[in-house]
Amino acid sequence: AVVSTQSTGGNVPSSTTKGLLHSVLYLYTVNGKLVKRVKLEDVTTAVYVEGDRMVVGGVSGSLEIRCTNSLATKHKLRLKSGVISISIDPRGQHLFVTTSDGKMLIITSTAKPFIKK
Repeated sequence: AVVSTQSTGGNVPSSTTKGLLHSVLYLYTVNGKLVKRVKLEDVTTAVYVEGDRMVVGGVSGSLEIRCTNSLATKHKLRLKSGVISISIDPRGQHLFVTTSDGKMLIITSTAKPFIKK
């Protein structure tokens, strides 16, 4: 099943779930040519894409910030509960994450924005 597909910067990142064990991130050109494929360690439950960054959350609590042009991991966090949804404030400084245990986490970047707007 496709969790999320959004277009950004001329490429189209997409995430699919393979059974109950893991998900796969794909990066396609706008013409549909596969550019890159990355197997994830967790089952993807939420994806947020904006500009040159994407945030991917998983059922086991993984939270990764990746580059949309290469799918390279920029930052990685492990939460105690699974990720339900992800959002970012308009300035890109605060990452809002809701988890399967009913909590909403606010993660702040003091150095530079998570996502440049």
